[in-house]
Amino acid sequence: MRRATAIAALAGIGLAVGYVSAADAHHAVNAQFDVTKSVVITGTLVKVDWQNPHAWFWFDVKKPDGTTERWGTETVGPNGLRRIGLSDRRLFNYGDVYQVELNPDRSGKFLGFTNAFKFPDGRYIKVGFIDANGNGIEPPAGVTGTAPPLAAGAPAPRAGGGD
Repeated sequence: MRRATAIAALAGIGLAVGYVSAADAHHAVNAQFDVTKSVVITGTLVKVDWQNPHAWFWFDVKKPDGTTERWGTETVGPNGLRRIGLSDRRLFNYGDVYQVELNPDRSGKFLGFTNAFKFPDGRYIKVGFIDANGNGIEPPAGVTGTAPPLAAGAPAPRAGGGD
């Protein structure tokens, strides 16, 4: 009986430690990404993972030597994207070229935390962090355009569809 109780207690502690570690990992954006640096990549959209807790966008970025790097950019989750007018993944077209402002991965991998997208039609949509005063960060030099206004009182379309 004592052995079963001890095993159950150890299992409970293991689950609690695992839960705390997962929660810390989920909220430690500045641990993985260097939020003091901003990089702008230009790439062809090849995949969208429209999922919780964070959506991921994948781009092929052509280097000056002609080789291609596959970059993954993490954003807020689908609900957060809907709140800023990006109602579902179908607003992003595979094969289109986007500029993405991001905080690079600290490891040097081709990953980043997305701050903004510049769409092929010139729209600039801020999705990431705000500055220390609570203001949206202005587009970097050479990146212009704004998001289209949302109709007052209009519900955002629901996400759906396949990749």
